[in-house]
Amino acid sequence: MGSQLFKKGVDKLQPPTKTFFEFELNNIDGQKTQLSQFQGKKAYICVNVACSCGLTSSNYSELVELYKSYSAQGLEILGFPCNQFMGQESQPEPEIKEFVISKYGVSFPLFQKIEVNGQNTHEIYRYLRLNSTLKVNSNEAKEVPWNFGKFLLNSQGQVVKFYHPDIKPKEMLQEIEKLLNQ
Repeated sequence: MGSQLFKKGVDKLQPPTKTFFEFELNNIDGQKTQLSQFQGKKAYICVNVACSCGLTSSNYSELVELYKSYSAQGLEILGFPCNQFMGQESQPEPEIKEFVISKYGVSFPLFQKIEVNGQNTHEIYRYLRLNSTLKVNSNEAKEVPWNFGKFLLNSQGQVVKFYHPDIKPKEMLQEIEKLLNQ
């Protein structure tokens, strides 16, 4: 996947008024889920996941490996399917769930499809983008460039770093371990 496919726009975003743990989203099964139920972990990875992307196989494999290796130490991974990159997530949520569980053994929480860019950017992604290196100013942020953009958050739900989709999950390990050891 060449970098010419990565988006480079900037969105004007209404800054969210909530903290990370105050958000409520629908999980992949359609049930309302308060992010506060995940509070108490030492590190979080929020990632816009995909099923039909050239980055899919290695990213899922590494995310699953990180989750299995570090969830007991306080790592939580939250996956957000997105259909904004060339329509790659056109499947309904039950098919996405079945695919990632059967093909990759995903056991970390997945949520319903959301928009990560544009005027309908979901509030959780407004929060993530405006509190990361994607922020341009108080109400503008660069677009998430492609599937598998990863946000690393600390125990307070504050964004520590945004990782470009080209960065594999294992390349985040040093920063993850630093948070887990605090």
